[in-house]
Amino acid sequence: MRVLQLGFGAVGRENVRQLLGKRHQVVGIVDTQDVIDAIDLGEFDFAEAPPPVLDTDLVTCLSQTKPDVILQATTFDAGNMVDVVRAAASAGANVITINGIVDTEKLQPQLHAEIEALAGAAGIRVLGVGAIPGFFSDVVPLMLTGCCAQVRSIDFRRRADYSVWGPDVMKRYGFGLTPQAFDQANQAGQITLFKALWQSAWFVARELRWAVTDQHEDKRPIISTRDRQGRHVRVAAGTVGGFSHRVTLICEEERRLTLGVDGYLDPSGADEEPGMVTELSCNSSMRVEISGDVLTGAGSMTSSSARMVNSIGPLAAAAPGLRSTADLPLVACRA
Repeated sequence: MRVLQLGFGAVGRENVRQLLGKRHQVVGIVDTQDVIDAIDLGEFDFAEAPPPVLDTDLVTCLSQTKPDVILQATTFDAGNMVDVVRAAASAGANVITINGIVDTEKLQPQLHAEIEALAGAAGIRVLGVGAIPGFFSDVVPLMLTGCCAQVRSIDFRRRADYSVWGPDVMKRYGFGLTPQAFDQANQAGQITLFKALWQSAWFVARELRWAVTDQHEDKRPIISTRDRQGRHVRVAAGTVGGFSHRVTLICEEERRLTLGVDGYLDPSGADEEPGMVTELSCNSSMRVEISGDVLTGAGSMTSSSARMVNSIGPLAAAAPGLRSTADLPLVACRA
């Protein structure tokens, strides 16, 4: 496939590596001028294929390169998302994005309708994927329910190490704030934490046909009893050294879906050790734990890119429009 990479941060760079490994042709890279100027194509093995066109304008690059698919790894903005889909529709290219549109039907119905209309009319497909949301917090639990006769509750929990993240992430997650400052920032809407969990929650509820009757959200700071040192920031004892974020959907017939992420700076001890577990209360109860490098920051990035790259072929076989992973054939790491 001919692929254009939109956004060339850490995920975008990993996308290019994986695309070349899967023998896709990277025909273009689009980002801001400072990012484009810093790109060294020599670090990638393009073999005998021509190097990609580097550009700051998506429409111009699409016209020059004529890709089959765009991989988008940029910060989410609803207006920009519509612009990207509009440009892709004009060029006849599918879009796979990692910026948080795994499930927009309930959360952002206007955006959902706009993308569906543009994609459907142009005969292209738009897909939101990722690790969380887009796989571990939704696809995996859904897959596990396939061997259950009935399911009463689903509980997904992840503990993550935030030590490698920079000052911007630390600020948005409240690290280093006093408890009072965290509460004030949270009430002002400045502490977003892992809001993408709602995408997974509504996706799972819709696919299981669970009628939602109520919803709850809990954002809680974890006050550190010791100084903590990350790669870029230091947090003092008595301030926020971690967070706990839960979203819950209450459904008819006393069914419950809870998704949560706990994050720590400089984690220590078994209670803070990175981990991931999914529990199902069903006719045969189930607990599935996931461990390994996939829980690290680098591993999470690699798996997120893999979800994008491995979805290229299956998406091409789906019907046009705004699609979800439930609409695709099995996405696997095929040679």
